[in-house]
Amino acid sequence: MTHSLVSHIQPAPRLTPRVADTDDGRVCLQTVLETLHDLEGNLQALLVLAHHLNQALNNQHDDLAHVRQSLQAVMDTLPAETVPTVNDQPELRLYCLGAFEVYLDAQRLAQRRSGKGPAILKYLATHRHQPVQRDVLLEALWPNTEPQVANNRLKAAVHHLRQTFGDSPCEYVIFRDGCYLLNPDLRIWTDIEIFESHWRQGRRLERAGQIEAAIPFFVEAEALYRGDYLAEDPFAEWTLIRREELKDAYLTIVDKLSRYWYHNGEREKAGEGWKKILSRDPWREDAYRQLMVCLAESGQRGQALRWYDICVQALQDQLGIEPEPETTALYDRIRTGLPFDNITL
Repeated sequence: MTHSLVSHIQPAPRLTPRVADTDDGRVCLQTVLETLHDLEGNLQALLVLAHHLNQALNNQHDDLAHVRQSLQAVMDTLPAETVPTVNDQPELRLYCLGAFEVYLDAQRLAQRRSGKGPAILKYLATHRHQPVQRDVLLEALWPNTEPQVANNRLKAAVHHLRQTFGDSPCEYVIFRDGCYLLNPDLRIWTDIEIFESHWRQGRRLERAGQIEAAIPFFVEAEALYRGDYLAEDPFAEWTLIRREELKDAYLTIVDKLSRYWYHNGEREKAGEGWKKILSRDPWREDAYRQLMVCLAESGQRGQALRWYDICVQALQDQLGIEPEPETTALYDRIRTGLPFDNITL
Protein backbone atom coordinates (compact mmCIF):
# COMPACT_ATOMS: atom_id res chain seq x y z
CA MET A 1 0.00 0.00 0.00
CA THR A 2 2.80 2.36 0.97
CA HIS A 3 4.72 1.51 -2.20
CA SER A 4 1.74 2.31 -4.39
CA LEU A 5 1.28 5.71 -2.79
CA VAL A 6 4.93 6.58 -3.16
CA SER A 7 4.85 5.60 -6.82
CA HIS A 8 2.23 8.26 -7.52
CA ILE A 9 4.38 11.07 -6.05
CA GLN A 10 6.13 12.92 -8.86
CA PRO A 11 9.59 14.41 -8.09
CA ALA A 12 9.78 18.20 -8.05
CA PRO A 13 11.21 19.71 -11.21
CA ARG A 14 14.80 20.97 -10.93
CA LEU A 15 15.15 24.71 -11.43
CA THR A 16 18.02 25.84 -13.53
CA PRO A 17 18.71 29.51 -12.82
CA ARG A 18 19.27 31.78 -15.68
CA VAL A 19 22.42 33.85 -15.93
CA ALA A 20 20.55 37.09 -15.32
CA ASP A 21 18.82 35.61 -12.27
CA THR A 22 22.18 34.45 -10.90
CA ASP A 23 23.79 37.86 -11.32
CA ASP A 24 20.86 39.63 -9.71
CA GLY A 25 20.91 37.18 -6.76
CA ARG A 26 24.65 37.66 -6.31
CA VAL A 27 24.18 41.42 -6.18
CA CYS A 28 21.36 41.06 -3.65
CA LEU A 29 23.40 38.74 -1.47
CA GLN A 30 26.38 41.04 -1.67
CA THR A 31 24.18 43.95 -0.57
CA VAL A 32 22.81 41.93 2.31
CA LEU A 33 26.32 40.90 3.38
CA GLU A 34 27.54 44.50 3.25
CA THR A 35 24.52 45.64 5.24
CA LEU A 36 25.10 42.94 7.85
CA HIS A 37 28.77 43.90 8.03
CA ASP A 38 27.82 47.53 8.60
CA LEU A 39 25.31 46.51 11.27
CA GLU A 40 27.92 44.36 12.95
CA GLY A 41 30.31 47.28 13.01
CA ASN A 42 27.64 49.57 14.42
CA LEU A 43 26.74 47.02 17.10
CA GLN A 44 30.39 46.67 18.03
CA ALA A 45 30.67 50.43 18.36
CA LEU A 46 27.52 50.47 20.49
CA LEU A 47 28.94 47.72 22.70
CA VAL A 48 32.12 49.74 23.26
CA LEU A 49 30.04 52.84 23.99
CA ALA A 50 27.84 50.87 26.38
CA HIS A 51 30.93 49.54 28.14
CA HIS A 52 32.31 53.03 28.66
CA LEU A 53 28.91 54.28 29.75
CA ASN A 54 28.57 51.41 32.23
CA GLN A 55 32.05 52.12 33.60
CA ALA A 56 31.21 55.81 33.98
CA LEU A 57 27.94 54.98 35.75
CA ASN A 58 29.78 52.63 38.11
CA ASN A 59 32.29 55.36 38.90
CA GLN A 60 29.46 57.80 39.56
CA HIS A 61 27.78 55.23 41.81
CA ASP A 62 31.01 54.72 43.78
CA ASP A 63 31.49 58.48 44.14
CA LEU A 64 27.94 58.97 45.36
CA ALA A 65 28.29 56.07 47.81
CA HIS A 66 31.51 57.61 49.15
CA VAL A 67 29.83 60.99 49.60
CA ARG A 68 26.85 59.36 51.32
CA GLN A 69 29.10 57.42 53.71
CA SER A 70 31.09 60.57 54.52
CA LEU A 71 27.93 62.53 55.25
CA GLN A 72 26.57 59.66 57.35
CA ALA A 73 29.79 59.55 59.37
CA VAL A 74 29.56 63.29 60.01
CA MET A 75 25.91 62.99 61.03
CA ASP A 76 26.71 60.07 63.34
CA THR A 77 29.20 62.24 65.23
CA LEU A 78 26.54 64.84 66.08
CA PRO A 79 25.20 64.38 69.63
CA ALA A 80 21.50 63.67 69.79
CA GLU A 81 20.94 66.79 71.90
CA THR A 82 22.00 69.07 69.05
CA VAL A 83 18.98 68.15 66.95
CA PRO A 84 16.70 71.20 67.19
CA THR A 85 13.19 70.71 68.46
CA VAL A 86 10.30 73.13 68.51
CA ASN A 87 8.66 72.94 71.89
CA ASP A 88 7.75 75.76 74.23
CA GLN A 89 7.26 73.44 77.20
CA PRO A 90 9.76 73.62 80.07
CA GLU A 91 12.37 70.86 80.15
CA LEU A 92 12.46 68.27 82.91
CA ARG A 93 15.94 66.78 83.48
CA LEU A 94 16.31 63.63 85.54
CA TYR A 95 19.72 62.42 86.76
CA CYS A 96 19.73 58.77 87.84
CA LEU A 97 23.45 57.97 87.52
CA GLY A 98 24.81 58.74 90.96
CA ALA A 99 22.70 60.85 93.28
CA PHE A 100 19.14 61.34 92.01
CA GLU A 101 18.51 64.93 90.98
CA VAL A 102 15.59 66.65 89.28
CA TYR A 103 15.74 69.96 87.39
CA LEU A 104 12.85 71.89 85.91
CA ASP A 105 14.49 74.16 83.38
CA ALA A 106 17.56 75.38 85.29
CA GLN A 107 16.01 75.10 88.76
CA ARG A 108 16.76 72.12 90.93
CA LEU A 109 13.64 70.69 92.57
CA ALA A 110 13.79 69.60 96.19
CA GLN A 111 12.79 65.99 96.75
CA ARG A 112 10.73 64.75 99.69
CA ARG A 113 12.83 62.67 102.04
CA SER A 114 9.84 60.61 103.09
CA GLY A 115 7.24 58.86 101.01
CA LYS A 116 7.42 56.99 97.73
CA GLY A 117 7.01 59.97 95.38
CA PRO A 118 10.71 60.13 94.43
CA ALA A 119 10.79 56.34 93.97
CA ILE A 120 7.87 56.56 91.53
CA LEU A 121 9.67 59.27 89.57
CA LYS A 122 12.85 57.17 89.49
CA TYR A 123 10.94 54.13 88.27
CA LEU A 124 9.19 56.08 85.53
CA ALA A 125 12.45 57.71 84.48
CA THR A 126 14.00 54.27 84.11
CA HIS A 127 11.09 53.24 81.87
CA ARG A 128 11.06 56.52 79.99
CA HIS A 129 9.23 55.33 76.86
CA GLN A 130 7.34 52.40 78.35
CA PRO A 131 4.09 52.93 80.28
CA VAL A 132 4.21 51.12 83.62
CA GLN A 133 1.15 49.15 84.64
CA ARG A 134 -0.24 50.07 88.03
CA ASP A 135 0.12 46.51 89.34
CA VAL A 136 3.78 46.42 88.30
CA LEU A 137 4.44 49.68 90.14
CA LEU A 138 2.61 48.41 93.21
CA GLU A 139 4.62 45.19 93.28
CA ALA A 140 7.91 47.05 92.81
CA LEU A 141 7.36 49.67 95.52
CA TRP A 142 4.98 47.92 97.94
CA PRO A 143 5.74 44.21 97.72
CA ASN A 144 3.85 41.88 100.04
CA THR A 145 1.30 44.61 100.81
CA GLU A 146 -2.47 44.10 100.68
CA PRO A 147 -3.61 45.37 97.22
CA GLN A 148 -6.10 47.96 98.46
CA VAL A 149 -3.64 49.40 100.96
CA ALA A 150 -0.88 49.53 98.34
CA ASN A 151 -3.19 51.20 95.84
CA ASN A 152 -4.16 53.91 98.35
CA ARG A 153 -0.50 54.52 99.11
CA LEU A 154 0.25 54.79 95.42
CA LYS A 155 -2.45 57.42 94.88
CA ALA A 156 -1.17 59.46 97.82
CA ALA A 157 2.45 59.20 96.62
CA VAL A 158 1.53 60.31 93.09
CA HIS A 159 -0.39 63.27 94.55
CA HIS A 160 2.67 64.39 96.54
CA LEU A 161 4.90 63.80 93.54
CA ARG A 162 2.80 66.10 91.36
CA GLN A 163 3.05 68.78 94.03
CA THR A 164 6.83 68.64 93.62
CA PHE A 165 6.46 70.48 90.32
CA GLY A 166 4.73 73.41 92.01
CA ASP A 167 2.24 75.46 90.05
CA SER A 168 3.55 74.34 86.64
CA PRO A 169 0.64 74.08 84.16
CA CYS A 170 2.18 70.90 82.74
CA GLU A 171 1.24 67.48 84.01
CA TYR A 172 4.45 65.51 84.12
CA VAL A 173 3.12 62.25 85.57
CA ILE A 174 -0.03 60.95 83.92
CA PHE A 175 -2.27 57.93 84.33
CA ARG A 176 -3.56 56.40 81.11
CA ASP A 177 -5.17 53.05 80.32
CA GLY A 178 -4.24 51.59 83.68
CA CYS A 179 -0.61 52.73 83.38
CA TYR A 180 1.57 55.48 84.83
CA LEU A 181 4.10 57.26 82.65
CA LEU A 182 5.99 60.49 82.17
CA ASN A 183 4.05 62.71 79.80
CA PRO A 184 5.43 61.85 76.32
CA ASP A 185 4.24 65.20 74.93
CA LEU A 186 6.66 67.15 77.13
CA ARG A 187 10.40 67.73 76.89
CA ILE A 188 11.96 65.24 79.29
CA TRP A 189 15.69 64.43 79.42
CA THR A 190 17.25 61.55 81.37
CA ASP A 191 20.94 60.84 81.76
CA ILE A 192 20.25 57.11 81.39
CA GLU A 193 18.72 57.59 77.94
CA ILE A 194 21.55 59.81 76.68
CA PHE A 195 24.22 57.56 78.22
CA GLU A 196 22.86 54.48 76.44
CA SER A 197 22.35 56.41 73.20
CA HIS A 198 26.04 57.43 73.14
CA TRP A 199 27.05 53.88 74.07
CA ARG A 200 25.04 52.38 71.18
CA GLN A 201 26.32 54.95 68.68
CA GLY A 202 29.92 54.35 69.72
CA ARG A 203 29.58 50.57 69.43
CA ARG A 204 27.95 50.86 66.00
CA LEU A 205 30.76 53.04 64.67
CA GLU A 206 33.42 50.82 66.26
CA ARG A 207 31.95 47.72 64.63
CA ALA A 208 31.99 49.56 61.30
CA GLY A 209 35.73 50.14 61.75
CA GLN A 210 35.32 53.85 62.51
CA ILE A 211 37.08 53.90 65.87
CA GLU A 212 38.07 57.58 65.63
CA ALA A 213 34.44 58.54 65.12
CA ALA A 214 33.35 56.27 67.98
CA ILE A 215 35.67 57.75 70.62
CA PRO A 216 33.74 61.05 71.14
CA PHE A 217 30.57 59.07 71.88
CA PHE A 218 32.41 56.94 74.44
CA VAL A 219 33.87 60.08 76.03
CA GLU A 220 30.41 61.68 76.31
CA ALA A 221 28.94 58.51 77.82
CA GLU A 222 31.77 58.22 80.35
CA ALA A 223 31.29 61.84 81.42
CA LEU A 224 27.59 61.24 82.12
CA TYR A 225 28.32 58.38 84.51
CA ARG A 226 28.53 60.33 87.80
CA GLY A 227 28.03 57.17 89.83
CA ASP A 228 26.18 53.88 89.88
CA TYR A 229 22.51 53.90 88.97
CA LEU A 230 20.40 55.27 91.85
CA ALA A 231 23.32 54.88 94.23
CA GLU A 232 21.19 55.93 97.23
CA ASP A 233 18.88 52.92 96.68
CA PRO A 234 21.38 50.05 96.75
CA PHE A 235 18.95 47.51 98.19
CA ALA A 236 15.81 48.23 96.17
CA GLU A 237 15.26 44.99 94.26
CA TRP A 238 13.95 46.66 91.12
CA THR A 239 17.21 48.60 90.76
CA LEU A 240 19.66 45.70 90.99
CA ILE A 241 19.68 44.33 87.43
CA ARG A 242 19.51 47.76 85.83
CA ARG A 243 22.39 48.96 88.00
CA GLU A 244 24.61 46.08 86.92
CA GLU A 245 23.72 46.54 83.23
CA LEU A 246 24.67 50.21 83.29
CA LYS A 247 27.77 49.57 85.37
CA ASP A 248 28.98 46.88 82.94
CA ALA A 249 28.46 49.26 80.02
CA TYR A 250 30.39 51.99 81.84
CA LEU A 251 33.34 49.71 82.67
CA THR A 252 33.48 48.52 79.06
CA ILE A 253 33.47 52.11 77.82
CA VAL A 254 36.32 53.12 80.16
CA ASP A 255 38.34 50.07 79.13
CA LYS A 256 37.90 50.90 75.44
CA LEU A 257 38.96 54.51 76.07
CA SER A 258 41.98 53.42 78.15
CA ARG A 259 43.16 51.05 75.43
CA TYR A 260 42.70 53.76 72.82
CA TRP A 261 44.69 56.29 74.88
CA TYR A 262 47.40 53.73 75.62
CA HIS A 263 47.93 52.88 71.95
CA ASN A 264 47.97 56.61 71.14
CA GLY A 265 50.80 57.12 73.63
CA GLU A 266 48.64 58.89 76.25
CA ARG A 267 49.85 56.75 79.14
CA GLU A 268 48.63 59.05 81.93
CA LYS A 269 45.04 59.15 80.64
CA ALA A 270 45.07 55.40 80.06
CA GLY A 271 46.31 54.76 83.60
CA GLU A 272 43.63 57.00 85.10
CA GLY A 273 41.02 55.08 83.12
CA TRP A 274 42.13 51.70 84.49
CA LYS A 275 42.19 53.16 88.02
CA LYS A 276 38.54 54.16 87.52
CA ILE A 277 37.73 50.58 86.58
CA LEU A 278 39.47 49.22 89.66
CA SER A 279 37.71 51.71 91.94
CA ARG A 280 34.40 50.10 90.94
CA ASP A 281 35.59 46.54 90.30
CA PRO A 282 38.67 45.88 92.48
CA TRP A 283 38.96 42.23 91.38
CA ARG A 284 39.63 42.88 87.67
CA GLU A 285 43.09 41.35 87.26
CA ASP A 286 43.25 42.33 83.61
CA ALA A 287 42.89 45.97 84.64
CA TYR A 288 45.66 45.57 87.25
CA ARG A 289 47.99 44.13 84.61
CA GLN A 290 47.19 46.87 82.11
CA LEU A 291 47.77 49.55 84.72
CA MET A 292 51.06 47.95 85.82
CA VAL A 293 52.37 47.90 82.25
CA CYS A 294 51.25 51.48 81.69
CA LEU A 295 53.00 52.72 84.83
CA ALA A 296 56.18 50.70 84.21
CA GLU A 297 56.47 52.03 80.66
CA SER A 298 56.07 55.54 82.05
CA GLY A 299 59.07 54.99 84.33
CA GLN A 300 56.96 54.45 87.46
CA ARG A 301 58.12 50.94 88.35
CA GLY A 302 57.55 51.48 92.05
CA GLN A 303 53.92 52.46 91.46
CA ALA A 304 53.47 49.46 89.17
CA LEU A 305 54.74 47.09 91.89
CA ARG A 306 52.54 48.83 94.46
CA TRP A 307 49.45 48.12 92.37
CA TYR A 308 50.42 44.45 92.34
CA ASP A 309 50.40 44.52 96.15
CA ILE A 310 46.95 46.14 96.08
CA CYS A 311 45.76 43.41 93.71
CA VAL A 312 47.07 40.65 95.99
CA GLN A 313 45.43 42.21 99.03
CA ALA A 314 42.05 42.75 97.32
CA LEU A 315 41.88 39.22 95.97
CA GLN A 316 42.90 37.69 99.30
CA ASP A 317 40.56 39.81 101.44
CA GLN A 318 37.47 39.59 99.28
CA LEU A 319 37.78 36.31 97.40
CA GLY A 320 40.40 34.34 99.29
CA ILE A 321 42.42 33.58 96.15
CA GLU A 322 45.90 34.26 94.78
CA PRO A 323 46.61 36.33 91.64
CA GLU A 324 46.63 34.61 88.27
CA PRO A 325 50.02 33.36 86.99
CA GLU A 326 50.02 36.06 84.29
CA THR A 327 49.76 38.77 86.93
CA THR A 328 52.58 37.35 89.06
CA ALA A 329 54.79 36.82 85.98
CA LEU A 330 54.28 40.45 84.99
CA TYR A 331 55.18 41.54 88.53
CA ASP A 332 58.43 39.52 88.40
CA ARG A 333 59.38 41.03 85.04
CA ILE A 334 58.84 44.57 86.28
CA ARG A 335 60.65 43.89 89.57
CA THR A 336 63.71 42.37 87.86
CA GLY A 337 63.75 44.81 84.97
CA LEU A 338 63.03 42.20 82.30
CA PRO A 339 61.30 43.40 79.11
CA PHE A 340 57.60 42.80 78.64
CA ASP A 341 57.19 43.86 75.02
CA ASN A 342 55.09 40.77 74.28
CA ILE A 343 52.40 41.85 76.75
CA THR A 344 49.27 42.57 74.68
CA LEU A 345 46.90 45.31 75.81
